[in-house]
Amino acid sequence: MIAKDGQAVTIVYPTVFDPPDTLAFMYTIGNYGRGLPELLVVGTDSVIIANVLNRLGRIQRERGTPFADEELVSVGGKFSLRIVDAGEIGRTQYAISVGKYYDTQDYEVRQVLLPDLQGRWPDTPGCDLPYAEQPVLSKFARHGGGGTT
Repeated sequence: MIAKDGQAVTIVYPTVFDPPDTLAFMYTIGNYGRGLPELLVVGTDSVIIANVLNRLGRIQRERGTPFADEELVSVGGKFSLRIVDAGEIGRTQYAISVGKYYDTQDYEVRQVLLPDLQGRWPDTPGCDLPYAEQPVLSKFARHGGGGTT
């Protein structure tokens, strides 16, 4: 898939061994090979969102530059998606198969945040569920805290 489409999307589901509040997540593998960050969404296992990751990856590869931290990107919906730097947490607690695939720990991960139906982000007061459940990994990275998977 990476050779054909430029990336693959990996979906990770919680297991019976994970804490009860563990969220499903998905991320890309393939962008690192083009010098770009991989993309991550936490809190969903929707095929629709996997398609959004495919579209975002294509946008990033076509423009040839990484999405910036706090960049807003439109994929045609009512609201843009917010891209944030997922930091070390994104790499070591979520997108770990990227490192295994490329045999490196020197890759970047950008988290894609989905707004609620009113356009509010998970770190905005009043954000509706299930969107409010998305951890904003850049906040953990900036403040030195850990995230949960």
